[in-house]
Amino acid sequence: MRYHSHIVTSLLLGATVAAQTPLSFTASYTAGVVIGSLLPDIDEPKSYVGRRSFGMSNKVKEAFGHRGMTHSLLVWGMIALVVTWESSSLFATGFVLGYLFHIIEDFLSVQGVPLFWPLQAKRYKIPLYRTGNIVEMMIFYAAFALLVYIGTKENLFYEWWKSFGSFM
Repeated sequence: MRYHSHIVTSLLLGATVAAQTPLSFTASYTAGVVIGSLLPDIDEPKSYVGRRSFGMSNKVKEAFGHRGMTHSLLVWGMIALVVTWESSSLFATGFVLGYLFHIIEDFLSVQGVPLFWPLQAKRYKIPLYRTGNIVEMMIFYAAFALLVYIGTKENLFYEWWKSFGSFM
């Protein structure tokens, strides 16, 4: 999935979680979701985050390959423990959720993801789309429309806008 699709689908999932739980859909939370949704692709030098990683992406890909370690639920679990242990902020919650959403979104691709790396290298998948094809584009537009619908219906955009006051 391309970076813009990861961002929009992860924001949709993050908005859905916020609408169904006590989590607040704040600027901090959404920033965490966006950054978390991009970080797993640090293992691909040509990715959005990889091109901005000052060469770290090349090292990660060399050591673990694309969609290797960074796309594992076990690694995500360790990251989630560390991040939430260090911070209970909405940003941290959004980051952990965004990272998980990325793994789920790539699970739906024809490449799949190694959910249980390092215990198992097998890639699991429900092949709904190929990165960059028309199905991914349809997922992007459907996720965008649903994000607007849920955000409007649940007043999440007002909550998001209001949260900027806490930064100033």
